[in-house]
Amino acid sequence: MSRSLTDLESPFRTARLELRPGRSEDAAAVWPWHRLPEVQEWTTTLSATAEAHQQWWDRGLDSCVVGRLDGRIVAVGKVELQDAWSQADMVEQAKGQQAEIGWALDPAVQGRGLGTEFAAALLRIAFETLGARRVEAACFAENLASRRVMEKIGMRLEGVFREESLHRSGRWLDGMSYALLANEHPVSEARRGTGAPHPHGTDT
Repeated sequence: MSRSLTDLESPFRTARLELRPGRSEDAAAVWPWHRLPEVQEWTTTLSATAEAHQQWWDRGLDSCVVGRLDGRIVAVGKVELQDAWSQADMVEQAKGQQAEIGWALDPAVQGRGLGTEFAAALLRIAFETLGARRVEAACFAENLASRRVMEKIGMRLEGVFREESLHRSGRWLDGMSYALLANEHPVSEARRGTGAPHPHGTDT
């Protein structure tokens, strides 16, 4: 079982997208749409310049995945392997047992189901390539588009946290947390049961 995005067979295909690990040079291709106000409204990091964007991009390459449509990057995401919480004597067994996913989509292609398609592929990568037993994702409660995507890909709402997140507007907003276990993910669980190979390079 691979434990690194660098071992992800490239490209990982869905019905319309090609996914691969992010590269440093991708930052320039992503910047024109990633800097738009409608994207930056919900991003964790606000990059004011292309140079700042490049620095932020390079720091996250270990967990970065990009999605291409007709040769152009239209989606960026992360699949970050993490250690699960455990009691002190179980720390080693908890290492790398869960992952966090997140994504952003070019506004020019929104409304076509591509965000859902991309996020579903990130789930598969987390379970099938990185071997996570649990995947989590979080968003501001007001980010309705992300909430819909999480629900469409089968993630379960596990928590609503009142005014726990400070938005760059200065408002304290509710946060929401979603999760899914590997044995709840139908594609990954079916492949685990049959011993089928990872479907990199095939349509979903």
